[in-house]
Amino acid sequence: MVNKKKIGFFIIIGLALFFISWLIYFLWHRYHYAVTDAVFVQADNLIYISFPKVNGRLIKLYKNEGDIIKKDEILAEIESIDYALKVAQLENAIREIENQQRALSFNINRIEKEIPLKVEQLSKQIERLKEEEKAKTYIIEKLKARLSQIKKDKERYKILYKEGLISAHELEEMETQEKELENQIASTKAELLSIKKQQEEVEKNIALTLNERNTVLAFKSFLLSLEEKKKNIEKQKDEAKVYYTYTKLYSPVDGIIAKKFHSEGDVLNPGEPVYAIVDPESFYILVLLEETKLKGVKKGCFAKIKLDAYPGEIFEGIVEEVLPASAATFALVPRDISAGEFTKLAQRIYIKIKITKGDKSLLKVGLGGEVEIKRAS
Repeated sequence: MVNKKKIGFFIIIGLALFFISWLIYFLWHRYHYAVTDAVFVQADNLIYISFPKVNGRLIKLYKNEGDIIKKDEILAEIESIDYALKVAQLENAIREIENQQRALSFNINRIEKEIPLKVEQLSKQIERLKEEEKAKTYIIEKLKARLSQIKKDKERYKILYKEGLISAHELEEMETQEKELENQIASTKAELLSIKKQQEEVEKNIALTLNERNTVLAFKSFLLSLEEKKKNIEKQKDEAKVYYTYTKLYSPVDGIIAKKFHSEGDVLNPGEPVYAIVDPESFYILVLLEETKLKGVKKGCFAKIKLDAYPGEIFEGIVEEVLPASAATFALVPRDISAGEFTKLAQRIYIKIKITKGDKSLLKVGLGGEVEIKRAS
């Protein structure tokens, strides 16, 4: 019986010592560490990505929530047929203009080469016709001189015929020569007139040939307008190509898919978020620490974090910033104490902790847990 009492006494003494030790440790721990469960995982770099400037039906999503992604990796695409057709139409329009430009350039070069050749040939024709004109004029003058002499001889033959000195046959021969000369003169004059008309036609052709220079100028002007039109369409094509590339969505950074907002088949508008991406290197711990525990908590203090989702994992960090305002300052409905009604509440201060040790791939924005911050001495 005595032994049982002694055993019971020692158990009570042991329990008392244990609780006293635990209490001392608890008080010592709370003195040296600020502890709270108002802990949230946050990220500085949370990016919402979307299709810029284009809309359409979402035909492919390549990633799901929690997937690790690399920069420039394709994430999604929307139906691109309309944008591809637009690019093809503009490329066809450019090819048509280029064909017109080639045809115009060929005609301009051909005409510019032909003009001096034609003018030279026509000028030679003019010179030849002028020589022929001179020759015909000279023949006419000679025939007229002969005709004048024949007429004088005919008058003399008439007198001789009346006097019976010559026969009628001789007079008739003289008259026949006169008529032949008159016919030759008329025929040569007709040939001379034909030569002059030919000269007029050649001169008109020279004028028309020289006028082709204006055609060349018109072609060159049209060629310039085609070049401007081509540049405008090329600009449209470049813009259309940019829009076409926008139908595929690429990751701007390395990170983790934090949220997927749409499913395949959804119709999207420009700028409508498709994914939220978080940079794992930007994860931090946001702590709402009561003002009564703020003593000794400064920038650079060591911190140990446990998350409810991963009870076996320990994360370490340092206090990066103690924000200079309480959480109540930014409340949507701040307390109104102007009427004198006031209840004393411990305010909470934002503490930002940078994670220095632990598996960051496990972190997700919004996770909760508990933190111990070693107070500065």
